[in-house]
Amino acid sequence: MLRELKGWTQEQLAEQSGLNAKNISLLENGRIDIGKKRAVQLAEAFNVHPAIIMFPEYEADLIGKAAQGDEIIGLTSEP
Repeated sequence: MLRELKGWTQEQLAEQSGLNAKNISLLENGRIDIGKKRAVQLAEAFNVHPAIIMFPEYEADLIGKAAQGDEIIGLTSEP
């Protein structure tokens, strides 16, 4: 979802994250689980907190902000 909102191809995300494009395709199609390591790699590529990658259904507003290029490092809940 975030990849598409940013207008990135799977190949571009692969370059930014260090994952290969095939694994990105498998992730997007629910064929493999994301896991902590992949979540961190994707979060770093998008400059967001890993929770946004792991739980996008709870962080939809932050995903929109990240797609617009806003730096998002925290979560929506107060400390």
